[in-house]
Amino acid sequence: MLPAKEQPAHPYMTSSPACWEGYGALLAVQYTSPERMAFHQLIVDAYAVQHPGGGDRRAVQSVGIHLMTLAMFLEDGVDPGLGTRLHRGMVERPVFDRLYRPVALPAERLSWRHVPLDGPAEVAKARAYEWAHAAWGEWEPQHAVVRGWLRTSRMS
Repeated sequence: MLPAKEQPAHPYMTSSPACWEGYGALLAVQYTSPERMAFHQLIVDAYAVQHPGGGDRRAVQSVGIHLMTLAMFLEDGVDPGLGTRLHRGMVERPVFDRLYRPVALPAERLSWRHVPLDGPAEVAKARAYEWAHAAWGEWEPQHAVVRGWLRTSRMS
């Protein structure tokens, strides 16, 4: 859906160079605003689960961790500001290899383009939550698996 570009994309996510570039522009805006950084992890997680990569260890671990934190943010009300700390703890608990099952993702869906690059942070936050809910919903057949990962990987 985006124009072809020649620059590199992510090493193991399945994004096109143009998609990766647009996502990078959104991240740049996020990093310049403390208000936006409060929900930054939602954006990172939504993007990652929409670009799950292949079956190699890094890709499996990445999508597993991002799905877990999306579940915690959206279902348990955990603060997205805790995302980095949560990810650090989850990476030490590699339960993903035996449970990961990729799903077919819909062609028409919300993406990073849904979150405005300018305007009030509250609008961007609402849009980021809409996108995160949509991205999490795309994995609905795997929600029970992700919840199982959370049960075995909860940090004390």
